[in-house]
Amino acid sequence: MKSVYIITGGILVMIAVVFLAPKKQSNTEEKASIPLDEIEARMLKVHGPDLPPEVKEIARREIEEDLAREKSEMRKYGRLLTPDERSTQWWQAQDEAAKQAAYAELYAEQKDWIDNFPFQPRYYQNLAYDPENNIAHSDKKFHAYKKELEKKARERWFEITDKEAREIWARTDLSIEEKNAAENKLWEELEKSRKPDPEIMAERRIMDRHKQLAGFYKQHYRYLPEFEQAYRIFEEEGAGDNPLRIANTMIPLESYFVVSRQANQHGADEMHPYQTRWDPKTKQTQRITWGEQLERDFRCIAGNMNYKPYLLPGEKPLTEEQINRIRDRLVAEIPPDGFTGQTFLFGLMDPKEEDMMPGQSLLAH
Repeated sequence: MKSVYIITGGILVMIAVVFLAPKKQSNTEEKASIPLDEIEARMLKVHGPDLPPEVKEIARREIEEDLAREKSEMRKYGRLLTPDERSTQWWQAQDEAAKQAAYAELYAEQKDWIDNFPFQPRYYQNLAYDPENNIAHSDKKFHAYKKELEKKARERWFEITDKEAREIWARTDLSIEEKNAAENKLWEELEKSRKPDPEIMAERRIMDRHKQLAGFYKQHYRYLPEFEQAYRIFEEEGAGDNPLRIANTMIPLESYFVVSRQANQHGADEMHPYQTRWDPKTKQTQRITWGEQLERDFRCIAGNMNYKPYLLPGEKPLTEEQINRIRDRLVAEIPPDGFTGQTFLFGLMDPKEEDMMPGQSLLAH
């Protein structure tokens, strides 16, 4: 919706066009199909017969844009969009244009790395997304399955405590050691019964890994110089085959660099405004210092390299020597300026179940 204000003084005509909604995008095809008399009729209805010649052409172009937009909306949606819907679409278009511009700038800087990116999506040949028949592929069914296991485990717990353990200890043909062993066996069986089936858990890890890989391949951070430098270090240390290991390591690495800058500003001994740790002596949480938080992030850089859910199928964990050497090189060799605190958002683009289609192949790498 727009309003046109015309201020006339003597021979001076000032035109102020105020848009209350985002600027419309022209549609050449739709405008070409608009009859001239339709434009003139709308002009007469909106502005009346006495529109000054000085603004008639501007008004005509606006009317033409309005009619083109309306025709386009009717063709696409079967109705006219509301102002809020148009505004949302406009902002989405701006966001997409900004992303494309940022990528174009990144590509100009990182062309060789992007064109020769070492990781490409690879899929399981005989494994597809099947939420209808595979418990591991459905969050709802998997959580219901775990809930049922816990329910049965609770029922079993009452059976053991109320009856079976008592019967063991009431027996006179067993020694104390045999009674302890018999009771321990019951509790071991109970613990085993509440654990999900290993095959289901293996499928669950494949499903989770697919989502993480799908998100990774949508993120432009993998094309940044910092990610390239990290990859080179992992590769030189014999650990460059796993994209999720590198991506997951970038999170605490970024936090380390950001906290390091903040610790320098505040002082390592100053209390962090909100970070805490559990004190087993007082059994309470305690605030920690900026220096302690920096040490925590430094340890996490190493810890994330061997995070089991992100390992490739059959991949062996890195040795402690490898981990420490890679961590030290990441901290020492990658310039920290590119880490803003919001750069390496691992998991941000992971698809939800509603975004996936039954029958689609699952990513393995």
